[in-house]
Amino acid sequence: MASRCASAGRQSHDPEREGGAASAALLFSPPAICVRPKASYSHVTINSGVPCMRTVLVTTTAILLAAACSGGETGPASPEPSPSASEAASQEKTGDDAAAEEAETEAESPVPETLTSKDGYTLTPVTGGLTFPWDMVFLPSGDMLVSERDGHIRIIRDGELVAEPIAGTPEPLVEGQGGYFAMALDPDFAANRTLYLAYAKGTSEENTTAVIKGTLSEDLSSLNDVQEIFAGTPRATTYHYGGRLAFLPDGTLIVTLGEGFRYMDEAQNPMNYHGTIVRINPDGSIPEDNPYASGEEGAPAVWSYGHRNVQGLVWDETREILWAHEHGPKGGDELNIIEPGKNYGWPEITFGVNYDGTIISEKTKAPGMEQPVVKWVPSIAPSGMTLLGGAEWADWDGDLIVAAMNGPKGQKLVHVDLDEAGEVLGTEDMLADLEIPFRDVASGPDGRLYAATANMEGVIYVISETDPE
Repeated sequence: MASRCASAGRQSHDPEREGGAASAALLFSPPAICVRPKASYSHVTINSGVPCMRTVLVTTTAILLAAACSGGETGPASPEPSPSASEAASQEKTGDDAAAEEAETEAESPVPETLTSKDGYTLTPVTGGLTFPWDMVFLPSGDMLVSERDGHIRIIRDGELVAEPIAGTPEPLVEGQGGYFAMALDPDFAANRTLYLAYAKGTSEENTTAVIKGTLSEDLSSLNDVQEIFAGTPRATTYHYGGRLAFLPDGTLIVTLGEGFRYMDEAQNPMNYHGTIVRINPDGSIPEDNPYASGEEGAPAVWSYGHRNVQGLVWDETREILWAHEHGPKGGDELNIIEPGKNYGWPEITFGVNYDGTIISEKTKAPGMEQPVVKWVPSIAPSGMTLLGGAEWADWDGDLIVAAMNGPKGQKLVHVDLDEAGEVLGTEDMLADLEIPFRDVASGPDGRLYAATANMEGVIYVISETDPE
């Protein structure tokens, strides 16, 4: 059963800055939805991989959404407690899955255009035709895997989107912010071909973030021997899942988990997994040196707690720093350095407020609670983060790039300038005049910077400095 709702009276409706559907409904055709038969595998429901008929859907809801706002962190409609009338009305106009509901129409996806920003960057499209892309991972072969929130893993090969998704992947809960999230390659992928995936699992009434692993076939057609290795604390909401993955040098896997929106106070309770970052072994077992490995003072997998919704995660090998960023409420998005056993404060300390202007906490700092190294007020709605390296970005080697979706100051990338020790020297906005919500960024094996939009019809761009005329 889902744990108690501890924060119902504390947090008001939270407009969904994390969705990114709005601009897509106006600029692109609606998403193509694949319907496949389901097959059961252990405790994981699997997409069977039967070739699908792609049905293109669009709704009045999506068009209204596009005209209004692109949303980000909509408060979920949950039985504990019931949302207010105003909250329920707001929910009808937000959420990036609203487009897949009623009337059918056929439309061709437009070819994405090359874009140039006023601050001197060129965005060259790699591919379009994706449905809410969430994460990008590069294989040793140079192929790119892209997770789509609606429950597919797609392949981009030689700049072309392969028509069929990878078969054998788990069936997600696609509701609210639920769906497929991040992927990670096993550190020994070249030998074992193991792929990890975080996704929303369960029903509207009881769900959580889960992690599976499976063996990717040599031809990339299927994920085999799928097994679940971790599942978070169940909850009755479909928001704030976290869902980022990263391996540490010791071979352990870091997983980020949101606090389920209505369970915000539970983020201060390390005995559950709401609002935590966890560390597990690749088989799902608990590392003996986890701060709460005994289970006496915290849940055994907890690595850090007091988080809201962590959706950016990078291991910095040179500096030996684990970087993470998370969504604040109205204001107060954060970039943090993550250390084991530390409390990052949410919701006891925050630089944000509720969306109706009421106070969540009077405190922005407190003893025993960590301070962010960067805070964004107003919010940028961060999602996705990468560490730059390579000749093309030599001047920024070792700096962070953060993707920003639909916050009041979002729809851009942010360059975080770091010194050799990891001290933040400053931040710089990129591409802001283009007003594109970005879900993910990645540094490719070719040293180039890639960015995936948060749109309903997603595009992946490669970003370079514009050549002077």
